[in-house]
Amino acid sequence: MAGLLVAPPVLLSGHDALAAEPAGAQTPDAVEKEAFEAAKALGTVEAWDAFLSHYPKSFYSDLARAYLKQMSGQSAPPADSTARPPGTPEQLAYELTCASQPTLKSKSSTEPAKLRFVNGTGGTVILQWIDFNGGLKEYARLKPGAELVQDTYITHPWIVAYEEGSCRQIYMPAPGNSVARIPAEVPNKAKTEPPPEPQKKKYKEEKQETLHCGKNYKKVGGKCVLLQNCGANAYRSPEGDCYCNKNYQMVNGQCVWKTDKKGFEVAPWKKSGCSTWQQQCNKGNAKACGKYEANCQVN
Repeated sequence: MAGLLVAPPVLLSGHDALAAEPAGAQTPDAVEKEAFEAAKALGTVEAWDAFLSHYPKSFYSDLARAYLKQMSGQSAPPADSTARPPGTPEQLAYELTCASQPTLKSKSSTEPAKLRFVNGTGGTVILQWIDFNGGLKEYARLKPGAELVQDTYITHPWIVAYEEGSCRQIYMPAPGNSVARIPAEVPNKAKTEPPPEPQKKKYKEEKQETLHCGKNYKKVGGKCVLLQNCGANAYRSPEGDCYCNKNYQMVNGQCVWKTDKKGFEVAPWKKSGCSTWQQQCNKGNAKACGKYEANCQVN
């Protein structure tokens, strides 16, 4: 049409390229991804700062900060890992803290990647994929020293968990091939050293009461023992008193066979041993006869 002026296209670069609103009916995720790819293509600190000023909290912002740290030399690889610069067939995966787990989920499955896990710990670890809803899906168990190459996508986060299921580390695959080296944990001194023993309270020594022995007892070696001898025809009570056996009576401190009013022993043949002596006497044992006459006859 004559007289219609068409404005020449304006090329934007650097900060302006990231700040420009994308045309068309694109989704917010697609707009953010385009801005991320533009900053990644420029590869300057200014480009990443411009991207983070517009998208401070997202999955791509975490990757942008990782790129900034890599450019400034703030992020150093672990001592036991082999760092590979970007562009080589296998580079280090991006490592995130477990504190970021609640905000993470898989975004899309458009850019495939390979993530190689290397278990450098002394125990078994569990590999968990964070799905598109933020849920956890267990994929594998790695024993100490084992390796596993996992096909994934660059927007899919992976958790390395302890055997009981709690998070240990989180890795994001880098474009192409990347490696996630799981290092051994440094022992915590506070956990390995036993706690100090509590100081024992000092108690005053209690004075032992003086031992007093009862009647008919005396103290021998710190114990009370019976003092008097009750004799052959008596027994001693728990209190230490002497009592005569059956058919015996106490006379002048001695247990003797009971006597009647005239002083004669009552049925002395009932004494202990009398029946035996009588039997032996009947068989002609003179000694048994003497014992029987002396002890078992009325006198």
